[in-house]
Amino acid sequence: MQFVLLDLIENPNQKKVVNFFDELEERIGTNAFIELIPFILTDRDPNFTDIEGICFSKITGEERCKLFFCDSYVSNQKPNVENMNRQLRLFFPKGKTIDTYKKQDIININQTLLNRPLKSLDSYTSKEAFINVFDKELFNKLF
Repeated sequence: MQFVLLDLIENPNQKKVVNFFDELEERIGTNAFIELIPFILTDRDPNFTDIEGICFSKITGEERCKLFFCDSYVSNQKPNVENMNRQLRLFFPKGKTIDTYKKQDIININQTLLNRPLKSLDSYTSKEAFINVFDKELFNKLF
């Protein structure tokens, strides 16, 4: 299933990335976090170097996910990420700044992506598939 949760982190750094995951866990609960995000696949972005902060729950101290780093320019290590990047480029063209976007713009783009029918989901939307697999209450907690 393809599901994207976009957020705008102004002047991102390690601490803000960890805060994003901590706040998400607080909002949806530790068990839901573990079920929804068993692993994070990323490039070598320095904002993702606090592995312990990202992977371990501030609430329980237990591991909540695993973090994997892909090699640069090896797109076959992350084909789903590359596919999502292509979709995101429709809204965020390469080489253009995102500084003009506001939080509400990001929410609107996220909703557009979640409400598009996908061939890979037999023309269901990501939102419909998510609610079918999990439930509407969890979906609403995410947004």
